Amino acid sequence: MSLLGLKRKSDLVAAIAAAPVSPEILMELEAQDTAERDSGVVLGRDADVDYERVEDLLEQARKRFQERQFEAALTAAQEASRIAERTTEQLRRASWSYAVLAAQGLLEPCNPEDPETVTARALLERARNVFFQGQLLDDAFLQDLVRAAEVAHGREADRVRDLLALTRDSIREAANLGASIALAEDAWKRGGDFLDRDRLAAARESFVEAAQRVEDARIRRIRDVEESIGFVSDHIDLARNVGADMREAEELHQAAQTAIAAGEHGHAGDLLKRAERLAMKGQQRQIERAMQLRQAQVEKAQAIIDACEPGLKEAESYDLSATEVRVLLRQAQDVLTKGDYLAGLTFARNAEEAAQRLEAQVDDERRRRGIQRPASGTCGVCRSTRVTFQDDGWGRCEDCGTTFRWRGPLGVWERLKAILVP
Repeated sequence: MSLLGLKRKSDLVAAIAAAPVSPEILMELEAQDTAERDSGVVLGRDADVDYERVEDLLEQARKRFQERQFEAALTAAQEASRIAERTTEQLRRASWSYAVLAAQGLLEPCNPEDPETVTARALLERARNVFFQGQLLDDAFLQDLVRAAEVAHGREADRVRDLLALTRDSIREAANLGASIALAEDAWKRGGDFLDRDRLAAARESFVEAAQRVEDARIRRIRDVEESIGFVSDHIDLARNVGADMREAEELHQAAQTAIAAGEHGHAGDLLKRAERLAMKGQQRQIERAMQLRQAQVEKAQAIIDACEPGLKEAESYDLSATEVRVLLRQAQDVLTKGDYLAGLTFARNAEEAAQRLEAQVDDERRRRGIQRPASGTCGVCRSTRVTFQDDGWGRCEDCGTTFRWRGPLGVWERLKAILVP
């Protein structure tokens, strides 16, 4: 309805009256006009009608209608109509307008294809036509309209409650499937609040939204489970490649494929999670074992390097040719520093073999210089006298297990003595 450009009052009234929504506007105005004039003027001074009671009932009907409590509005409107039988036409029209509007409010959320709704809407349309013609119907017709509207509204409320239960079951099924149902639950709770306030249309929309969100979550979950078949298989292959035992994980993976084929995606998702967890644990165990092996090899290579170093220094102090051993030890240390423990251990063993070949020359030099293996000694750690001495220059405490060198490189005095004494 457009009133743009209209300035004369007659033109405005004509435009409003010709608008499609004019009957609704008229009915609203009739309902809001509660005949606030003095009761003595309207009904006469000697009237015995409880006019204040009629006004109270109309006020209750208006408030209940605004609160969308249509059944209470219908009750108040009926009571007002019975009390106001001897009132003016204006009060009668006000009570009828509330009754018609309340019946219309009850029928708004109802399914238009329901037979009960069709019957009630036919009665409502007849009442509206009679009302707009300036006529009033008897209470029997009003009772029929009220009864039909309440029945249609009740059937619609039952359908919405059935939708509530159906949506709740769908949410539970999706939750058992492992889908994310937070958004669906929010919409479902919102619909329950609307239903408690008798807002059937809003409740139905919320339940439909919840059902759609549940369906979307269920489809996403099914797709994720089916796609995870390949991901878990890759995890199992990786774990098997590093030496892990994946027989249990493979059995779970096969059982998950069987469950998906049977449509049991929730059970399949649980099986795949267990299989993936086993594969990851298997990989982790193998990685830890490899790291332990690597650390053991590094420590072994470093121990060989450390054991060769004292004998090498002693040989160098005797002016023996130890270039090969020194080069091999330096190479082994450099490779270990770079993280290549296999090559480092190889170079360290080569250096150990070269050092062993050099020991014969060191023993000869000791004998030539009169250096003999000690017969006894004291441990520098635990002060025990139970110590042994080896020909290679190493000694060991029998009590605490400490190893030590009993023979090191020549000192300054020994070097001078070797030069001065032939």
